[in-house]
Amino acid sequence: MNQKKKIYLRGAYNLYNFGDDLLLISTLEFFSKHLRLTRENLELYGSKNFESRSQLKFDSDLELKHSVEWSDIIYRINLKLEQLRIPIQFPLVVHQLLGHVLRGEWLEQSRFLSFCQLVAIAIIIFTDIISYKLFQKALFTKEYINFLKQLDVIHYIGGGYLNERWLEVIIYEYITISLARSFNPHLKVIGTGLGLGPFKSRASLLIFKLFVKKFNYLFVRELESLSIIKSLKVNVATKVLGDDVILLLPTLAQLKFEQRNYNRSSNSITAINLKSFPDYNYNLIKISLENYLKQLLDNQNSQPEYFCFGREPGPGDRNLLEILDRYYQNSLVIRDPYEEGWRSFLSRLAGARVGIGCAYHFNIILALFNIPTVGIYSGSYYKQKIVGVMQLLSKDTLVLSLDELGLEKDLAEVVNVAINAHTSGENKLEQMYAAMKQEYVDAYRSILS
Repeated sequence: MNQKKKIYLRGAYNLYNFGDDLLLISTLEFFSKHLRLTRENLELYGSKNFESRSQLKFDSDLELKHSVEWSDIIYRINLKLEQLRIPIQFPLVVHQLLGHVLRGEWLEQSRFLSFCQLVAIAIIIFTDIISYKLFQKALFTKEYINFLKQLDVIHYIGGGYLNERWLEVIIYEYITISLARSFNPHLKVIGTGLGLGPFKSRASLLIFKLFVKKFNYLFVRELESLSIIKSLKVNVATKVLGDDVILLLPTLAQLKFEQRNYNRSSNSITAINLKSFPDYNYNLIKISLENYLKQLLDNQNSQPEYFCFGREPGPGDRNLLEILDRYYQNSLVIRDPYEEGWRSFLSRLAGARVGIGCAYHFNIILALFNIPTVGIYSGSYYKQKIVGVMQLLSKDTLVLSLDELGLEKDLAEVVNVAINAHTSGENKLEQMYAAMKQEYVDAYRSILS
């Protein structure tokens, strides 16, 4: 690679969701450690969002520059309307506007108004793009088009944002890639650690098929995602390699080693996690969770700590503790990666003797730490996420639905089953890490050569 390469990272990071931010960290570590990319040979661009990564105390040799995005185009349009004293302002987040139309949501504005705004934006941008193609002049889109023209790669980093629940995201990304390819035919598109689906309607699958055909490489995190790709019969290089946090396995192993050597005298931790997601009704497990916390506190054999994997303005995981009586809320030590930093947070989690949690990446990280866990899900979306990936990482992990767990009278018995069923899977994890690293290196060497 003689010239400086330009990569644009797309994904759900920088939104105060620790799992998604950890995927960004995993990708940056992969670029620097395994591809030997530096500021001298790489320009890396990322979405603006809320910039939550800056709160994680993560240092990287790579600089993540701000990309040019649709919101910048809308900002220019709004500025021009203001200059012309036309009393109209368009929402900057286009895919949310699209979601209002597709789902028929009545939020701050009616569905009809959202539709009219969307049509108006589309007409303005389409006309501006045609003007650029014909005359190399554009009022609003020139900066955005020039940004797309210079890119070598668009990389969709891991996550579960490509499904029917958020169909507007797929449409938005399809338009983004199609536009990029129209101005930049040599552009490559890669996806790593992606969870795809679930899809229920044929229309959603058709839209997704159009989108996924734009990829050169597509690495997915579990078998159900692979089966979706196979059913669509698209010509894309696809493999199941697991979640991209696996790329951090050497770092996690080091943190685990440090815990064993420097914290021998401290009390063991029972790690607890609840995930802020509409499908979860935690009242189902309120009594069983409080009974279990009472046993821990009375016996003093393990210190319960709450590991928060999201915070406002992202997922309000900390607020979920309000289902517990005040006594139990006050008894829990709360760990927040956006307060103490990602390494300190994970280091503390590495000292857990067992975990009970709902967040997808909470379960993944405990599996990578080789710590027994009770994984909890609710609904088809989270079932595919947690069950699918945990089957690859650690088949002896106990994964239950929230409904199943709600029927159990004694959570302590469930935890003991998880502990007794747990076996060491270090060799398998190392093999998965080696396979993922090599596949990604080979794909990127092909793309960047």
